[in-house]
Amino acid sequence: MAEAEKTIKLKKLGELSLREYLGELAAPERKPRAASAAAVTGGLAASIGALSLSLAGEAEAESLKDVAEELRQLREYMLIEAEEVTRSHTPLTRRLKEERATADEIESAARVACGIPNELVYIMCRLLEMLDKIADVCRDEDVPELIAAAHMSLAVIASMRAEIRALSKYMSDETFRYTVNREAELNVQEHQALTDALLNKLHARLEAN
Repeated sequence: MAEAEKTIKLKKLGELSLREYLGELAAPERKPRAASAAAVTGGLAASIGALSLSLAGEAEAESLKDVAEELRQLREYMLIEAEEVTRSHTPLTRRLKEERATADEIESAARVACGIPNELVYIMCRLLEMLDKIADVCRDEDVPELIAAAHMSLAVIASMRAEIRALSKYMSDETFRYTVNREAELNVQEHQALTDALLNKLHARLEAN
């Protein structure tokens, strides 16, 4: 019964209080995984970006209303991802505990588990693009908030790349293992210049004030 209750509770992650979620995350049963916390962190970064945009002024917010809507959707989506990333890892966890599980079965489960971490890398790169636009219109007093949001986004990316590398160790297919790691790497490389420029721009404004 207790196990069933935990499963139901996890499915309603968006309804948990912060205290309850942190308790679930720290529980020995390890229902929500670290990747779940990464998804929640991405949602927090999107929320900070949305706040900074809404405080920028009516004209500024209107000029980026598409960004505001995308951020709203992203916040909701991150709660879904926080649940799905744990569920997607369940088959691998189960296979690793089975004495008779074959290498092919474990590899297949690892491939499934890789899907959401790679998606989170892509989404956080997109969030950095949105934060860059907000940085051009935000108030000076919100610059530290955007710096925090940018670094939270980067933390999600780094943790998910580590997750992908760990999962790829279960894969005997060298081409797939290379591809799944390379996909995340390319996303990061394509956004490196933007990320550097964003942080430099924000820190320059911070120092100027």
